[in-house]
Amino acid sequence: MTYNFDEILDRSRERSKTWDPRGLKPGQLPMHGAETHFTCPYPVLDAVREVASWQVYGYPYFTDDFENSIAGWLHRRHGWKVDPAWVDFAGGIIPGMAFALQAMTKEGDQILINTPAYSPFRGVVQDNNRVLATSPLKISEEGVFFDWEDMERQFADPKTTAFILCDPHNPTGKCCTRKELERIAQLSKKYDVFVVSDEVHADFVFDGGKHICYSDVSAFAAGFSCVTVNPSKTFNVAGFRTGATIIPNEEIRQKMRVKNAAVKGISRNITGVAAFEACYDGRCDDYADQSKQYVESLRGELLDFFENTPIRMIKPEGTFVAWLDCRGLGFATQEELLSFFANECGLLMGDGREYDQKLGEGFVRIAYGFPRPQLHEAMERLSKAIKSR
Repeated sequence: MTYNFDEILDRSRERSKTWDPRGLKPGQLPMHGAETHFTCPYPVLDAVREVASWQVYGYPYFTDDFENSIAGWLHRRHGWKVDPAWVDFAGGIIPGMAFALQAMTKEGDQILINTPAYSPFRGVVQDNNRVLATSPLKISEEGVFFDWEDMERQFADPKTTAFILCDPHNPTGKCCTRKELERIAQLSKKYDVFVVSDEVHADFVFDGGKHICYSDVSAFAAGFSCVTVNPSKTFNVAGFRTGATIIPNEEIRQKMRVKNAAVKGISRNITGVAAFEACYDGRCDDYADQSKQYVESLRGELLDFFENTPIRMIKPEGTFVAWLDCRGLGFATQEELLSFFANECGLLMGDGREYDQKLGEGFVRIAYGFPRPQLHEAMERLSKAIKSR
């Protein structure tokens, strides 16, 4: 099945957070939301329509299809042989992460993240009465790297009991190598720090690279980690709030199930499960292949475009978001920078300070998973606005 990712969709018919008219002026293009703007796969549409055709939406029962679908996907696409028994439903990446932290850490513990970081990571730590610790990534023309000296210092702190890994990384697009993941596992083992791995962007790894699931790098990593997944990014189905956690260690899995059951987080929704299974059970592999290829081509166009501007794009190795160094534009404040994008370019960008209050000054995050005609329009607007300064 061939998909037309050049098609521009009318998203005014849905309650899209990204396209919320209450915060979007007429004509503005919202490039701040981490989603693609392509149609969902046709098998997903069919699966959801089938559920919608029912005459009653009562309490559902579920089969093993949910667990089998994601286990099959991870083996087929990423080489990780997952036992379906390791899989549990989660209402998204962050809820799954919250249950893992509740199960494996206690209030007052220190949780480590790399910055710049997806802002809900801060929320899930602080809202659960844990203390946030940060290890800034090293970002340069050569790429994005861990500061291993600082990472070990943070892992070695006896107050640190968990580390949130984001791979591929949001917002920089960094993709971890096996060697890097093995080193994280070594630190985890040496200092008894539990790893929660957000792998929601795993299906967008470029330049012939291959995503490596953290729990698949060693026996120890498998036994002392939780991987969180969601079809939301690959298949544009974030609104279903349906994801999964994968925990090979049975004791840890049971601890997490206790936290999950305490707030009835085990309750799945009928349309979300139907969409999840359609995404992962083999019906949508062609969509994932085509979407990845399309997004990678967009990345190439953006890299070429920014080479001729004062803006430096940190080359993403994966994802459909990018970290833009805009300090070359010369604005005195972040407010002036964001106003330039919004008012002179008609583009809403992600405020870099949301990812790190200090490191994000002068930076924005762009989500570029748009139909090519819309992305070209954004580039033309930006080019024109820069030239008129």
